[in-house]
Amino acid sequence: MKGSLSQILYGYVFIFLAIRVGVDILADPIGYFLIAAGCYKIGEFFYDGRTAAYISMALIFFSIPSVFIDFNLVESGPWYYYSNFLFTGELVLTFYLFRMLKKIAERNGEQGLAQRTQRLFMIYIPANLVMLALSALLTVIVFESLQGVAIVLVVLLLILNIAFLILLGAFRKAVRDEEPPLILNEEERSKYI
Repeated sequence: MKGSLSQILYGYVFIFLAIRVGVDILADPIGYFLIAAGCYKIGEFFYDGRTAAYISMALIFFSIPSVFIDFNLVESGPWYYYSNFLFTGELVLTFYLFRMLKKIAERNGEQGLAQRTQRLFMIYIPANLVMLALSALLTVIVFESLQGVAIVLVVLLLILNIAFLILLGAFRKAVRDEEPPLILNEEERSKYI
């Protein structure tokens, strides 16, 4: 499981960082591929991992334009809506990753890590939803005060994304090495799904 969590961490680094030399060198589709590969392996034990893997697989294809287009510079038009759609997909993926991580922590007896995951989840998801709603509102109405709020929210989201990367690193350190697949009866299996 440690290797799978490493893949997810490296995948998020690819998504989080953008080094542009004409194109994005750390291409988002590669990041989503790494996340899908890691989640698919974990999905053998946790249903949320399998769901996250499927979402990541879809995002591999949807994120191909991000290699060539810097969505941070797009303020209107079809690519703006496309970038919001991609942002929503990433948010849904992160939602399932949080659920998976919490179950992994509980299964490994890491209550402190499970609580830390829950606390970050309770801030990360609502802040991203507010950003998504605010970006939709700013396309219709232009308020100077809302633009100030948007800047503060962008800084908050930057901090939250760094915190999520740190959390993934903590999981990678906390879980045990790969174990052979366990054969669980239905009752034991239902605790982890």
